[in-house]
Amino acid sequence: MRLLAACSILVALVACGTNDDSNGNPDSGGSNDGTTNADSPFGNLDSGSGGDGTTGDGGSCYAPVDMYIMQDRSGSMGNDCNIGGTTNSKWCHAINALSGYFNSPNAAGNAAALQFFPSQSDPNSACSTGSPYDKPVIPTTPPPFVTLPTNAFDSTLNAQNANGSTPTEAAIRGLTGYTSNNRRGGRVTIGILVTDGDPTECDTNLQHLSGLLQAHYAATTIRTYVIGMTGATDSNLEAIAQGGNAPLHDSTVGSLTNACGSTPAPCRHWNVGDGNPQGFVEALAAIEQSANGCADGGGVINPN
Repeated sequence: MRLLAACSILVALVACGTNDDSNGNPDSGGSNDGTTNADSPFGNLDSGSGGDGTTGDGGSCYAPVDMYIMQDRSGSMGNDCNIGGTTNSKWCHAINALSGYFNSPNAAGNAAALQFFPSQSDPNSACSTGSPYDKPVIPTTPPPFVTLPTNAFDSTLNAQNANGSTPTEAAIRGLTGYTSNNRRGGRVTIGILVTDGDPTECDTNLQHLSGLLQAHYAATTIRTYVIGMTGATDSNLEAIAQGGNAPLHDSTVGSLTNACGSTPAPCRHWNVGDGNPQGFVEALAAIEQSANGCADGGGVINPN
């Protein structure tokens, strides 16, 4: 399970600037011309966001990514296993994929934090507050993200198991709260929501959930990526993902040949099927690449 390298070197922030309007949305005056790079896995990246990949001294432009991953651990994810196990369940596939990503040397320079939903004790207030999902299970102390590559997540992944329902609203509120409050200068902050089902608890209205992500993006320019596994309805995930403002991508991305699932390409959400680790890691790698603040359509670099 190898992670695709996204970029190579960290250079001055000023070279990677993004123009934004007063609402936090990328304007049309950015250096990107809206065309798709021939080498990009993305079929139709949004225009006006991200840099042109160059610096004043001719060097490469790269901004590392901080990602808050919210992983579904509802009962439908299936039987438990430890990392390295071969149990044929979405849960076993997911923890192997996450471990493979977190441990990959090609993730060097990026960083992650991890939470699961539902929690072991999910209070009724979670629907409106996002607590306890507004804090990760790892790390538990500053800094807010763990530098990659690392095996620091492995024991936490092994300790979890699948159980419970799907409080997507609570997870989204926690994800948006944490990413808003823990931005680090010179880096790109993103949220990643991984789920195998449609919302079952809290507010289940898809437009309302998409609206939470849209409001978050408008206020912060932080994108949220939605990854779906077998059991989730692609059209529902796509509706939610619209508010997350992740770049559009093709149905074939690397070894993924059905990255949009049953929705027409290009799409914003990611379909990884039953979570086969190779495909799941490839989706995470492509997300990392698309979040690079200097790529066409890339994420917005946090101010220092």
